[in-house]
Amino acid sequence: MSEGSPTPAKRPRYALIDSLRGLAACSVMFYHYTGGDLRPHLAMALGDELVHVLHGGWLGVQVFFVLSGFVIAGTVGERAVSFGGAARFALRRQVRLDPPYWVSLALSCAIPLYWRWKLHDHRAVPSLERIGVHLLYLQELLRVPEIQPVYWTLTIEVQFYLVLIAALALLRPVRAHAGWVLLASAVWSLDQSMHWRFLHGWFVPHWYLFALGAVAWWSRERVAMRGALALFMAWCGYQAMLHDRSEPVAGVFTAGVLALAGQGRGLERWLAWRPLMFLGTVSYGIYLLHPIVGAQVRWHIGSLVHARSTWGSVVVMLSAAAFTVLFSWLLHVAVEKPAMRLAARIRWTDD
Repeated sequence: MSEGSPTPAKRPRYALIDSLRGLAACSVMFYHYTGGDLRPHLAMALGDELVHVLHGGWLGVQVFFVLSGFVIAGTVGERAVSFGGAARFALRRQVRLDPPYWVSLALSCAIPLYWRWKLHDHRAVPSLERIGVHLLYLQELLRVPEIQPVYWTLTIEVQFYLVLIAALALLRPVRAHAGWVLLASAVWSLDQSMHWRFLHGWFVPHWYLFALGAVAWWSRERVAMRGALALFMAWCGYQAMLHDRSEPVAGVFTAGVLALAGQGRGLERWLAWRPLMFLGTVSYGIYLLHPIVGAQVRWHIGSLVHARSTWGSVVVMLSAAAFTVLFSWLLHVAVEKPAMRLAARIRWTDD
């Protein structure tokens, strides 16, 4: 769930965005790698407190949603968006995001086929219909079981992009007020999320997180937006305490960091540590591939080091993480970078 920031004009590299993206991807990865039958053995080796923290990494998804709002708002900037530009923008996003997703889908189908051939194992292989629904990002809306557990967020992200860019096109005559419209919809979205009043598979309960990121970007230049963002963040925090929910807390923290960094040069300087920035570069691959790689490492290495032993579970977890990063880098070089170059050739603005 990582995306670049295609803009017609070159802008500084935002180290903070890359690093937060890498941390979010790794947190989701370790959430999955510290669950199941490995968890009690990992707790014995690493301590229950550390494993509990790692298993809370599912909140990395909320961080991704806020980052997406921030990046998309920064990509659009103050440009007036026409309906033709909105369509080209959507195409550009999908050209950038689809090929790595297709590779992960192909691997998710090829691996069960391999095991059926190798071990005569009759494990389920996704049907063509199920694959087709996934290719269209409709699996959540149609209640088709996810081929991989992380794919549901991609359907939400696609809806985010389409709704925001369409809204900016519709609000073109009153572009200066778009941030206020977005905040109003975010208040409604937060209410829907806290009370679980929404249709399955739609972006609505997560929209407030996307809006937090977008308004954090717009608050860089607009003093009124800063006050409105602070009020909405406080409201999110209150709702989180009232309903005992962690998602708004993760969203508020991320938006707060981005808003503070945006007042100076923090976006370029904060967390400008090369290893973290590298993880951010390959974060989309980490997110897409870690369930696939983790399952294979659990099978192959787990049988060699006795995964259900105290330190064997640690070896399996760290091996899965290392192989995930390696294959994510290969995916980035072989697939993601060419897709980014192709997407950059699609001009969506008139300037």
